[in-house]
Amino acid sequence: MNCNDVQNQLIDYIDNKLSKEEHLKIETHIRVCDNCTNELKKLEDILLIISNDEIEKPGETLKLNFENFLAKEIKEANTKVISLKSKPDWKSYIKIAASILIVLSAFLIGRQSNQQKTSIASQQKTQQKQQFFALLDNQSASKRILGVTNSKKFSENNTEIIEAIVNKLFYDKNVNVRLAAAEALSKFSSLELVKTALIKALQTEKEAIIQIELIQILAKIQEKRALEPMKKLLENEETPNYVKQELQYNIPSLL
Repeated sequence: MNCNDVQNQLIDYIDNKLSKEEHLKIETHIRVCDNCTNELKKLEDILLIISNDEIEKPGETLKLNFENFLAKEIKEANTKVISLKSKPDWKSYIKIAASILIVLSAFLIGRQSNQQKTSIASQQKTQQKQQFFALLDNQSASKRILGVTNSKKFSENNTEIIEAIVNKLFYDKNVNVRLAAAEALSKFSSLELVKTALIKALQTEKEAIIQIELIQILAKIQEKRALEPMKKLLENEETPNYVKQELQYNIPSLL
């Protein structure tokens, strides 16, 4: 006798409606099967709750919904409907009540699980932000670079994060940190805030390696407003030749 067979007959087992042979088989199985023992205990608990005359009376809406549900189920089973206005034979409805309780339990457990997942996700995002800003404020340039690089984990909706990277692009004293900031901002280049920042950075940045990075990003996103500062940089006598070569290569794509 397998677990499915046993669990399908547990109601009849509780009500002593089985033959002696079937009753003995189920009893023997339950003694050695923890799963079926637990199912039996659940059904016994349900029976105890339903049979308790002192149970709190449900609201009229809930009662009406429950009556309609029972009436529908019993009608489909070609069983005579017994009005809930008089005290019903609850045992004849145990399977239906058990099904309702199981569905309700599954719903509540699922909702609780979703709430827990949402809470955990929120906590993780908060921790990531805290770590990001801690790295960005670190005295070590390598730590600041790590923080800027980690910004790729965030979405475009994190304006606070993006503004912090823009700040590093303009004001960090370390060249490598500013370069990392330019690279990180390329992920958010669809934002107007970032496009404007990249153009202004090209106008003010003096380090050739960062100028080249900015030129490549602006050309890639086809930002035509960058044409004017690019031309000025090309005409500037102080601009290194290899930067001018990069400008000459990318300017035509924006024309």
